[in-house]
Amino acid sequence: MSDLASLIRLNVGVASVSLGYCFYEAKNIKIVDLLGPSNPINLRVAAAAAAASSAFVGLSVLERTIFREDSTVKGPIAASLEFMRTLFGQEPRRKGMKVDAWIDGYNNLQSPQDATGRNQKYDMMVDYFYELVTPFYEWGWGSSFHFAYRLRGETFAESMRRHEYYLSSWLGIPPGSKVLDLGCGIGGPTRNVARFQGWKMVGITLNEYQVGRGTELSRQQNLSHLVEFRQADFMKPLSMFEDNSFDGVISVEATCHSPDRRIVFKEILRIMKPGAVFANYEWCLTDKFDLNNKEHCSIKKKIEEGNSLPVLVSTKEIDKILIECGFEIVHARDMVNDQNQEYPWYLPLTPSWNPFLQRFQFNWLGMLVTKYALKVLSALCLVPVGTSKVQSMLQEASIACVAGGETGTFTPMYIFAARKPLKK
Repeated sequence: MSDLASLIRLNVGVASVSLGYCFYEAKNIKIVDLLGPSNPINLRVAAAAAAASSAFVGLSVLERTIFREDSTVKGPIAASLEFMRTLFGQEPRRKGMKVDAWIDGYNNLQSPQDATGRNQKYDMMVDYFYELVTPFYEWGWGSSFHFAYRLRGETFAESMRRHEYYLSSWLGIPPGSKVLDLGCGIGGPTRNVARFQGWKMVGITLNEYQVGRGTELSRQQNLSHLVEFRQADFMKPLSMFEDNSFDGVISVEATCHSPDRRIVFKEILRIMKPGAVFANYEWCLTDKFDLNNKEHCSIKKKIEEGNSLPVLVSTKEIDKILIECGFEIVHARDMVNDQNQEYPWYLPLTPSWNPFLQRFQFNWLGMLVTKYALKVLSALCLVPVGTSKVQSMLQEASIACVAGGETGTFTPMYIFAARKPLKK
């Protein structure tokens, strides 16, 4: 909260100076009349500055009061300040990075209908993607980059944690166990599960920034003794891990970035102890997907383009690959079909006219405001050039995911629990 605290102090100062100037210059004018058109422009500017700064201080203090007990959740003002700070330092942080060139390079990989280019350059595609979008994800979604449906009475944050705890429950192992989180992002699920289960968690991600950010957040939440992060490509041998070294493995909507899950699943099988369970949420095409339906194929392509996916596969294909790799499937189902859902998983991506919700950005006005606000900030050198292109890409991806959800052709929560057989 240091950024927010500093800004509160600054605005207290601005409000105090502005109000002092107003009282000095307008001794016989009522406070409510300070903004009147008959007053000098300097007086109106000072009054406006005082009002704006006072309102900011009031809202910020209220936010700190509401969110002070939960360090894992930030209020909208604090989150926006963190977002701006991250974007401002994005290019200096990673040597050679130019957001505008990177987003163009990423989009060029998506142009051909054939997935060959995406498969061959999956590592560059995924790395570019998460370097560009991680600040946006954290700003709008928090530190857990996944979906979850909501039950009656649940908040968004509660549904996300329940989704993570449920996945981890399939491992059936005690506190102190060593567990890998494959494709951990900035470690929201890693930390939540480590805290809830008492496991020693290791998270791996392809992206360097996510390793650093995950480590920073773990330190802030006093979880460094339970959680560590490493940079690794799960499409290559995880040579830093010995055979039979993990009590279990979880993955939350991450292996969908793999161009060949057989390679990933076989490596997971190697590093797990006999009898250990691999629990995963997969992005998949459902049985409702029709390859001869142009709308379905368009939705699939747009989901792949906007989420850095080489190619989406069916739920049946996932089961087939698991068995081919040597796993025993303990449980598998599409949780989209679960009963008692009050809100579907894709609700946060649907348009809303409530300006206090992140869903506001998905209506036509919100899209325009977001796009041109980022262009103005780019012109002022407050965010990198090309940032608006990243946001536009994410908005288009969100629209495609909603279409996939509404047609029932796509699921982000095909859950499976697969066991490594015991040695005979």
